[in-house]
Amino acid sequence: MSPRTKEQYAKIREDRRELILNTALELFARQGISHTTIDQIAKKAGISKGLIYNYFTSKEILLEEIIKNSFDHLYDFFDANHDDILTTEEMKYFIDQQIRMLKQNIDFWKFLYMLLVQPFAEKLVNQMQSELMASGMWKKVAAYFRNHDFEDPELETWFFHAMLDGIYMNYVFNPDNFPIDRLKELIIQRYCKP
Repeated sequence: MSPRTKEQYAKIREDRRELILNTALELFARQGISHTTIDQIAKKAGISKGLIYNYFTSKEILLEEIIKNSFDHLYDFFDANHDDILTTEEMKYFIDQQIRMLKQNIDFWKFLYMLLVQPFAEKLVNQMQSELMASGMWKKVAAYFRNHDFEDPELETWFFHAMLDGIYMNYVFNPDNFPIDRLKELIIQRYCKP
């Protein structure tokens, strides 16, 4: 058997990291954050506690990474061809995918919202919002609204962001009564005109 390549080691490292994150998320959601220990995460993942600490120095860092990954994943569908120009079709796709992900993973998003109200998360959420505002994504959305003749593109970007947040929260806590599909169509009508 030949020695592993750098790429193989990197893949193994990333797979272990994902295993730790997914296992922690499952246990946090089922048992609560304060009732979940690093020992339990290690046991459930089938790895040593020391290995977890090679990836995450504390439970709080692990939680922060779960939050960051969750928000990063929301934007995986943004500007699908990565040409830095948001088209009407890409905006529609982004909206569709946001609602699809929410509906498919409601338990995860319910847990995430509960996590976000924890005291340690406030600083992280503020930091992530600042990063989002400074990111190319925020500027692309504003440019999209500018190109579609919205009166105040920057304010419309804030409104769009807040509207999606509100839809997520309302659906998570009232999925049986919240008219998510009708609201999705309303958003598409408002923002996806050719």
